[in-house]
Amino acid sequence: MVDIFPLKSQYKHGEKVEIKVEINDYSKLENSYLLCKVYRLNNIIITTRKEIEDNNETMFEIYVSDSDDVISGYGVEVELYSENVLKESAATSFDIVHEWYDAPRYGFISDFSKNDLDDSKDVEQINKYHINVVQFYDWMYRHHKLNPPQSVFNDPLGRELSMDVVEQKIDYCHKYGMKALAYGAVYGSEKEFFEEHKEMAMYKNDGNVLDFANFIFMMDINRKNPWHDHIINEFYEAVKLGFDGIHMDQYGFPKEAVSKINNDKSIRHLREDFPKLIDDTRAYIEEKGYKVNLIFNAVNNWPIDTVACSNQDCMYIEVWPPNITYGDLYNLINNAKRYEPKKQVILAAYMKPFNKEENTSLESAENATIMTMATIFASGGFHLLLGEKNGVLTEGYYPNYAVVSESFSQKLRKYYDFIVRYEELLFDFNIVDDSMTYTGGINGEYVFNGCEASPKAERDKVWTLIKEKPGYKIINLVNFAGYQNMGWNEGKANLPYKIEDIEVTALVVENVKGVYVASPDYETNKAQKLEYECILHEQGKAIKFKVPTLKVWDLIYIEV
Repeated sequence: MVDIFPLKSQYKHGEKVEIKVEINDYSKLENSYLLCKVYRLNNIIITTRKEIEDNNETMFEIYVSDSDDVISGYGVEVELYSENVLKESAATSFDIVHEWYDAPRYGFISDFSKNDLDDSKDVEQINKYHINVVQFYDWMYRHHKLNPPQSVFNDPLGRELSMDVVEQKIDYCHKYGMKALAYGAVYGSEKEFFEEHKEMAMYKNDGNVLDFANFIFMMDINRKNPWHDHIINEFYEAVKLGFDGIHMDQYGFPKEAVSKINNDKSIRHLREDFPKLIDDTRAYIEEKGYKVNLIFNAVNNWPIDTVACSNQDCMYIEVWPPNITYGDLYNLINNAKRYEPKKQVILAAYMKPFNKEENTSLESAENATIMTMATIFASGGFHLLLGEKNGVLTEGYYPNYAVVSESFSQKLRKYYDFIVRYEELLFDFNIVDDSMTYTGGINGEYVFNGCEASPKAERDKVWTLIKEKPGYKIINLVNFAGYQNMGWNEGKANLPYKIEDIEVTALVVENVKGVYVASPDYETNKAQKLEYECILHEQGKAIKFKVPTLKVWDLIYIEV
């Protein structure tokens, strides 16, 4: 089989799911058929057979019974039989949600030149990663005036862009069930606007204007300043154009500034102004009759404490030093969820090893990316990394993305297939993290033998994340065996050492129905059933089982 994927990045309850299967040459297949199996976790819920027809693709239409689950992931496996003999198989995933922000797989687009007209290959590829919300980065005419005066224009850095392409890319995203968000800096303006409206700017305490390299000037977003209403109206105009919402950006500084509106100097604490701007943006646009989606950039976790509960759809954190270790990524996600447990967390963790200036080998960059993804996903977060056609972000200026090889693209797809298939065990809002209270130190509810284990992400150890939700006990094992460098954004010459036969003892009070393990590192994402035995435990009765192989990341779930 050439490929298999759903025709949309995500589905709503009640929607028909369409799975496309591409095969090299149907004409050589006689007396052949395809068997499609749909899994919910380890259970087959649908089996469909289709005879081979004389064309190069087949479509399976799937109808899943509606449920009250906020998010539900499904695995799809298609087998090709000829003369009743299994010839080959392939797999993909899909999910069904109430709203996109229940499972926000964030991606990007940054190329909008005239050469991109009628080119949908980037969005087609994004769809194969199941990315369901796309940031249109630097699509705009100016930071202070988003929509251009004419179709073809030069952006602030001199790139020639086409508004026809921007609008066409929005349509492509909608075709694949994706939301298209317009990038917009909340306080950015070019010099010409600042020169005419100096009273709207923010200033340092020495009286000089706050600017970014004498290129972007920072305007005062508080409600008393006319800029507040100006930028909100610019966001509204972008939504009128066809965007589904706004990616509201800031630069992480200043945190405090001086306002000079009406010659009345005052100190602005931006941590207080940001949530008001977010809330006012939604209220203004929705009062105009448009549904709007909002994501705000809490740069390096600032100020997540005030914006988490604002009227935005997700929590989004752009990661920079000093958040440099795998443990830091986990802490960012866990900390954000404490402020707002009913919103998902997205980390913009750019993989600088792919930047050519880093002189990192391609293999080392790929290994680092796998480890970072495993850390973020196992921690219950989403990762902004992928976009364009097999592009990965290496820095904060998105047009400088790198393009990965086709072989690594397949690995990336396998990881994204995995997080979709098992999303209710990774991202469900009812999941409780017990890692620091159930294993390690004095905690004896979960014991791991056959490896050096730790409830923290530590060098040369297996990281054990213990979680639970109604009906399931969940164990994520992330392997750092052989790693002395725990920097997530540094090249890794090798993947961790493979570990076999990890023995797990788990104190489970409920009756156990089954134990399963799945991994994006296995040949197939299908869950394997594990044999277990009941043993005596100082606190009662426990179960004991072995995890056969740990490469990078294993997901174990105990059904109770």
